[in-house]
Amino acid sequence: MTLFRRGRALRGRTSRRARLITLGVVGAVLVTGGAVELVARNRAADRLADRMEERLHTGLDVGFGPTPVMLQLARGTFPKVEVDGEGATFRRFSGVDLHAELADVVRTGDGLSVADTQVSAELTDAALADAVVTMTGGALNISAVTTDQETGEMVVQAGPAGRISIGFRPVLEEEGIRFERSAVRIGERVVPDALADQLLGDAPQEVDLSGLPLDLEPEQLDVTANGLRLELAGGRTTVKA
Repeated sequence: MTLFRRGRALRGRTSRRARLITLGVVGAVLVTGGAVELVARNRAADRLADRMEERLHTGLDVGFGPTPVMLQLARGTFPKVEVDGEGATFRRFSGVDLHAELADVVRTGDGLSVADTQVSAELTDAALADAVVTMTGGALNISAVTTDQETGEMVVQAGPAGRISIGFRPVLEEEGIRFERSAVRIGERVVPDALADQLLGDAPQEVDLSGLPLDLEPEQLDVTANGLRLELAGGRTTVKA
């Protein structure tokens, strides 16, 4: 009886030791696999970000969704890629915050194939001010640009002490944004159109958005409390590495 109890106790300790060893091995595998996945995710994100940062002139954060990147790399396809950036340069605009979603990104022989792209770009008041300065060549001595969400207008403050107010209504066109001038005021007085034409000259009032990467085209433009929000979309296209 004593030998039987000792044998059973010994088998129990051996069984527990075996379970602990098994759990330790499984834990080590999981930790190692997690580390490998993290490295692979970071490397893939860095490679994709490098291709886009050169055009947008800003750092980007790239995400690949919940599916392990190791599995996506093995398949050669990324079902959903998300890209976020702050202070990007976008045509005439600088300081743009953007969020992009790319669907079904597939590695090809010479680059990447993208099935669909959706981009939301936030053009802040500061970004609009820089764009207007560029469009007018600095001739208007612009001090600030604000937006009025209720009227759907952009107001440019210019001249000495910012006393000249120029209203623009942003209109989305097929390949760009046109800024239609509304009222021009000096202080509280409305300037006649003929005189306003003389004051403003032939300053460009359009931003060309044709030929964008990923075949993006503007779809919607909204005036917000802090600037403009531009939505763009692109269909199936190929990006060279």
